[in-house]
Amino acid sequence: MEVRGASFLCFEGAALNAALIIQNMHNKRDDSGIAGSIEKELRVPNLIARILVARGIAGPEEAETFLHPKLKDLSDPFLMPDVTKAVRRVIEAIQHGETICLYGDYDADGVTSLALMMNFFKQLGVKPLIYIPERKEGYGLHSRAVKILKDKGANLLICLDCGSTNVEEIKLAKDLCIETIVIDHHEMGTEDPPAFAVINPKRKGSRFPTRDLAACGVAFFFLLALRRVMHAEGLLGRTINLKKELDIVAVGTIADMSPLTKDNRIMVKHGMDMINNSPRTWYRSFISSKVAPDRKIDEYALNFIIVPRINASGRVASPHASLDFLTCEDDEGSAIHLKKLHDANKRRQGIEKGMIDEITGVLKQDGVAGRNSIVLFKKGWHVGVLGIVAQKIMESFGKPSIIITEVDGLWKGSGRGIDGVDLYGTLASLSDLLIRFGGHKYACGVTISEDNLIPFRDAFDNAFDGLPKGSKKTIHIDTAAGFDELTKELMEYMEQLSPFGIGNPRPNLLLAPSSITSLNNGRVKITDDNKRAWYGYMQEKFSTPLSGDIQIVASPVLRQESGGTFINLNVKQLL
Repeated sequence: MEVRGASFLCFEGAALNAALIIQNMHNKRDDSGIAGSIEKELRVPNLIARILVARGIAGPEEAETFLHPKLKDLSDPFLMPDVTKAVRRVIEAIQHGETICLYGDYDADGVTSLALMMNFFKQLGVKPLIYIPERKEGYGLHSRAVKILKDKGANLLICLDCGSTNVEEIKLAKDLCIETIVIDHHEMGTEDPPAFAVINPKRKGSRFPTRDLAACGVAFFFLLALRRVMHAEGLLGRTINLKKELDIVAVGTIADMSPLTKDNRIMVKHGMDMINNSPRTWYRSFISSKVAPDRKIDEYALNFIIVPRINASGRVASPHASLDFLTCEDDEGSAIHLKKLHDANKRRQGIEKGMIDEITGVLKQDGVAGRNSIVLFKKGWHVGVLGIVAQKIMESFGKPSIIITEVDGLWKGSGRGIDGVDLYGTLASLSDLLIRFGGHKYACGVTISEDNLIPFRDAFDNAFDGLPKGSKKTIHIDTAAGFDELTKELMEYMEQLSPFGIGNPRPNLLLAPSSITSLNNGRVKITDDNKRAWYGYMQEKFSTPLSGDIQIVASPVLRQESGGTFINLNVKQLL
C-alpha cells in the first residue's frame, strides 16, 4: 500500500551513535474515524485498525481486501505487454512440434521461473530444452549459448529473468532463425531487444498495475494467460491447476526481495498457504530432513532456510540442482537433491564469511565516512557470492555497494543499493565505462574492463554527491500503542497482516515503558507502568537499567519458550 502523508522527526542524543530519522507512518489527517470504522465493521482490535490506516488503508472495504486477499483480485494477465502475441506463438510452437528452449537465470528467481514453466509444459506433454548459464558466465543471455541452442535445433527461445537488455544476443538469435520471447522484470535498456515478444511490466507504456513483480511472478501471469486461451480453444486435455504453483512463486518473490504489496502480496500469501496446507515434494523434504521445523511456515523460514539453499547451488555449484529439486516428484530423489543444496549452502557460508571478514577489515582500516559508496575489486574472490557479500556490506555500512572480481579476463561484479537510490539508473548514466550491466533499482550486475575499474569506482561515488555522508538510521513507526493492547488475541490478528517483508514490514510500535534492563546475550527485560515484565531482544548495549522518560520502538512477535507462548518485543530503537 502507498504510505500517505508520512512525517519525519530527527533525534540526536547520547543513546544514539548517529543521527536517527524517525518516520511516522501515521497520516497527518485525523484518521481516528477511519480506524474506528475498520475496527467496528471488521471486528478487529483498534491497534490493528490503526496500523492498517498508517499503511494507507482508506476504509473497511480496502482493509478487508488487504487482510484477506483473494486470487480473483489478481490483475488481468492480458494487461501485460505483448502477452497476447506471446501466448499465440507458444501455442503455435506446441501445435507444430517446434523445439522450445527455456533459458533462465541461475538465481532463485530465475530457477523458480524455470520450474513454473517446466511444470506447465510437463502437463502438456511438452519437453523443452533447458539452459541455465553457470555463474562464471554471468547474468543474462549469451551469444555462445544462442549458438549452442541453434545447434540443438531450438526454434523458440523463452528467456526467463533475463533478456530485457540483451539486444545483440537476441539479434543474433533472430539472424539464426530463432524467435525469442522475453519474460522478465528487470529495467529495460535504452533500446528494446528485437524479440518476438517482451513481457515485462517495467516496459514503457505497460498497463499492468504491479510494476515490481519478480520474474517468477511475470512467468505466473504469462501462464495464467496461456492457460486461459488454451482452455477457451479446447486445447487442454486435462485441467491444469496453477494455484498449486504459487508455492514456487512465493519462494522466488521472497528471494528477489520484491515488495509484498498488490499482486505480490496475493501470490505470496496464497503460496505460503499452499506450502502449509498442501506441501509438495520439495517442501516435505525440508521437513523430513529436519532442515526446516515441522510447523507453520513463515517469512523467516523462507528467507533464512529455504531461499539460501535454493540460491546456493547457483552460487557455488550447478544451478540445475535447485531446478531438479523444485521439480522432483519423488520423495527419495528430492531428499538426495536437498542434500546437494544443503552441502552447497554450507560451502557458500564459508566462502561468504571469509570475504566479508576480509572486506570489513579493509573498510574499517581505511574508513568510509567520506565516501558516498563502496566499490571494491580483487582477483580471486568467488564470483558466486558477490551479490550476497554486496548485500551484507551495504547493510553494515549503509552505502550503495558493488563487489567485483576477475573472471576469464573480464571483471564482473554485483551490487546492492539503498533506499532513495536508483542503482540501475546510476549505472545507466555510467554505461560508457561498462561493457554490460543489468538489474533494477536495488540490485545490479556489471561487467567491466580492468582499465575502467578505478574510473568507474570514482564516477560511481561522484554520482551520489547529493546524498548525506553522515551515517543515518531510519526507523519506521506505525503507531503509538499501550502495553495493555498487546495481547495474544492481538497477535493472532497481527499475523493477518503478513506476509511481512519489503513494502510490508512487521509493525513497529512506539511504547513507553517505565524501565528497561539489559540481560545476557542481547535479552532485555521491559517493565510497564503496571509493573508487568516483558522480555525481548535489543542490539544496542547499555550497562545500567534505564528508567524515567523513555520510549522504545519495538516489534512484537509470538515466541514459544519453555512449553508456553509469549509475546516477545524486538526492540529496534531506544529513544
